[in-house]
This record gives sequence, structure tokens and C-alpha cells, in this order.
Amino acid sequence: MPRKLALKSTTFANSKMKIFLMTCTMAATVTLNPSHVSANPLAPTLSKEQVIEQLNLSHHFEGGYFRQTFKANHRDKVTTKRGERVTMTAIFYMLTDDNNIDHFHTKYSDGIEFYHMGAPITYHMIYPDGRYEKAVVGPDIQNGQQLQLAVPGGTYKAAELPSGSYGLVSEAVSPGWEKEDMIEVSQGELLEKFPQHKAIIERLANKQPH
Repeated sequence: MPRKLALKSTTFANSKMKIFLMTCTMAATVTLNPSHVSANPLAPTLSKEQVIEQLNLSHHFEGGYFRQTFKANHRDKVTTKRGERVTMTAIFYMLTDDNNIDHFHTKYSDGIEFYHMGAPITYHMIYPDGRYEKAVVGPDIQNGQQLQLAVPGGTYKAAELPSGSYGLVSEAVSPGWEKEDMIEVSQGELLEKFPQHKAIIERLANKQPH
């Protein structure tokens, strides 16, 4: 091979090696330094006052804060024993450290709670047949918490925030919720129905309905 051609081949090979090494260096830099990777930053931590203001929440008569976010007025209504209802409604619902109990109540419609943010919320359910169940709606799914919780209509339900500044969920209800569908129960009524659950009833039921 002529000397000039051999030198050109060597120079070309060296150039390719330099490009390869530069590419590897750039890849390593991106891998080792996450600041070079574009990513959506996590939302800032909000106080309970900020969440209440941003979501325009109001006091709920059973405890906590809420705002209705959806009502299916665009669909035909469904007929129930209590009259016509929309197919679904949805609300934001929040418990806080200074308003941390949603007292025992029940409603005719089925509901599903969806975890959003903040501390976990503990739900206590007493079913019509007397069974009791506790569920924690929160982010720690590896340790038994649930991102959503379905509660059949007719279930007596209470909720509490055991710790933390606030916990925020949504609840979707079908058929859609109306205030007259809410069945408030007193502590005495629940104790008469379910005396075996005296401890939790005395702690989380109103002595008299509102």
C-alpha cells in the first residue's frame, strides 16, 4: 500500500474513534448527571390552606371540605325509587388535621373514592349484614393502602385522617348524588343496629344527626 494512502486510512480510523469516544462521553454525562435530562419537576408541596383555595373547597356538613366537580346533566336521567337522578356526580373531598372526621352516614348510591394527594385517609365501613371493614386510601400500595375504594350503596361509612395536615380524594357516585339521598344516622341508631361495633361507632358517629 502506498505511504500516502496508508496515512489517509489511519487518519480516517482515528477520526472515527474520536467520534465514537465523544458519543460515549456525552451518553455517560447524561446518565450520570440527571440535570442534562429534561423532566417534569414534581409539583410543589402545598399547605391545606393553599389546596382549599386553589380547589375552591367549602365545608361539608358531615365534616371536611368538598366541591362538586361534575354532574352528568348532558345525559338522560335514570329513575330511582326517590325520583329521577343524573347518571353520575363527582366531588373533591378533603379531611384536615383540624377537621379530621367524616362521621358515619350512608346513601343509596354506589361510590368510589380516588386518592389524589396528602396523607392517607382511613375508611370504616359497616355493611347491612353487620360486617365491618377498614380500608386505607393512600399512595403506599406496597403496604396495603389503596388508590381507590368502592363502597356499595347502603353501607354505613365513616372516614378519618389519623395523621398529617390533610388528605385529598375524589368521590364518584352513581346514580348521581342529591342531598336528599344522604341518610344521616345517630350514634344511638347505629348502636341499636350493630352493638358489636360499639367502640368504632361511639368514636366516629354523631350523637344526633344534623
